[in-house]
Amino acid sequence: MVHEPVSVVLFDLGGVVCPFDPAPRLTRLAALSHLTEDEVRARIFESGLTADFDRGRYTSAEWHELVCNELGVTLSFDEFEDVMLNVVTLDPVVLHLVHHLSVRVALLTDNPPMMAEAMPRRFPALVGVFEPMIFSYQLGVLKPELEAFRLAVERIGVPAGDVLFIDDTAANVEGARAAGLQAYHFTSSAALAQELHERGLLEGLN
Repeated sequence: MVHEPVSVVLFDLGGVVCPFDPAPRLTRLAALSHLTEDEVRARIFESGLTADFDRGRYTSAEWHELVCNELGVTLSFDEFEDVMLNVVTLDPVVLHLVHHLSVRVALLTDNPPMMAEAMPRRFPALVGVFEPMIFSYQLGVLKPELEAFRLAVERIGVPAGDVLFIDDTAANVEGARAAGLQAYHFTSSAALAQELHERGLLEGLN
């Protein structure tokens, strides 16, 4: 298969660079609030509160207060951050691939200011790797909205067609393609390695 040239590989964070399992967070919040997991999900995640935080409508301190009030729990900010962010880990295999790419790498993630603020402490291995590192709260929109990709490409500073976007959510991949980017649906680090190799984007790896 012949691929178009790529000058920037744009990575998603949760689900690609960092595996993400929200189940422990839901279980922890349910235990703290004495609500069912379905009730917690409805109040915090399905209500639009979390999406609004990802869009930058609240500061981290405001969101901490809103969620604690909504669930009727008392948590220090540090305890709250740990509950919210401890469900994200780093995939060393994907990071290894990132470091061996022959082109520039950038990041586009639907995440709030809390993640950006905590990244130097929680994920120091990612600091300085992606240029730029773009968060949805900075853009005010979420993937797969076309505006999210348009603004991201504008910040990256290259034509949309020169960007290869990698995401684990099919809707986001389709949104990127609709915005003119090349896109790849992430399913595993091994499959990603094969895709990058076939595109000639890896150096120093067999």
